[in-house]
Amino acid sequence: MQLIILRNNLAEGVAAIERAVGVTANLPILKSVLISASENRIVLSATNLELAVQAIVPGKIIQEGSLAVPFTIFATVVKNLNAERVSLDRDGSKLVITTDNYNASVQGMEGDDFPIIPAVQGGSGEVRIQAETLVRSLGAVAGAAQYSEIRPEISGVYFSLAEAQLTLAATDSFRLAEKKVLASEFSATVEATSFIVPLRTVEEVLRIFAKTNEEVRIAADQSQVLFETQARKLVSRLIDGRFPEYQAIIPKSILTTAVVSRGEFIDALKLTSSFSGRANDISVSVGESKKCIELTSADTIVGENHYQVPMKLKGDRFSIVFNWRYLLDGLRVYSGNEIVLGVNQAGPVTITDPSDHSLLYILMPIKA
Repeated sequence: MQLIILRNNLAEGVAAIERAVGVTANLPILKSVLISASENRIVLSATNLELAVQAIVPGKIIQEGSLAVPFTIFATVVKNLNAERVSLDRDGSKLVITTDNYNASVQGMEGDDFPIIPAVQGGSGEVRIQAETLVRSLGAVAGAAQYSEIRPEISGVYFSLAEAQLTLAATDSFRLAEKKVLASEFSATVEATSFIVPLRTVEEVLRIFAKTNEEVRIAADQSQVLFETQARKLVSRLIDGRFPEYQAIIPKSILTTAVVSRGEFIDALKLTSSFSGRANDISVSVGESKKCIELTSADTIVGENHYQVPMKLKGDRFSIVFNWRYLLDGLRVYSGNEIVLGVNQAGPVTITDPSDHSLLYILMPIKA
């Protein structure tokens, strides 16, 4: 194997795969990166057996071949090189890294010993969506998921395709985020499918595809899911479980709505929460005049504070205690100037953006 690669391209490839590198001592090969060159493609691969990532790196192939080398030392060398071009040559079982002013020889392992990146049997069809749309939609709901060994089905994001509608949803039982992708923003060769993507995989999708404008191909079988562009490929195991039937908790009607400036509400929440106790509780209530929402938090040691935010109320006054961190997350998923709090006498509160009906955030109060 003999390759010539621009240092920046190589560094981007290394960054793409780094979080898929294994850490187990039982299989040392998982701590390696597989460098392979064949069919006019240079590919960097890493896997921890739960997640696998491949990055195609532009470069010149003088001689094809493959070699697995320890990721940590290889990544350290690549990130600290200051030369423009890097030569990677296989010399027996070693990888020789050469630039104009640097030379290193790294002991490697045969590429045949590296685990095979599993192929996803996407016989049920695929979904194609622009990376920007996928990242924006996933980012809007991922914060509502939670790692849970007891309830693994809430430890990821639920993908559902039905009736020409792609829906992403996540919940931790205290809050729910749902994003409906517009029909014009994706294409599909399957009528219906659903699966749960682990939260760690979602985080990698957000990171790897955040800076590309390519189209992402999504395919899944019974146990795995594939996210792929021309330059990046991610394969992950799916969560084996049934996502909660969350539609039942979405209020069918709203008795009271309060329209408030999103930016001012966020600022008020950040300030008043500094007095909040260990329970992260904060009171949100409508004042006597019905023209302001008042945020209040108190701690027996620190003290208490109040902040009034102008609002437009339709319906009755209310007083609700929230976990302020969950409330802040709900405000941050939107980008519009205003948000609407939808309140009933009891049960979950909806947070919506009047300019974006594709996104819904629901939050259970601590006390109403």
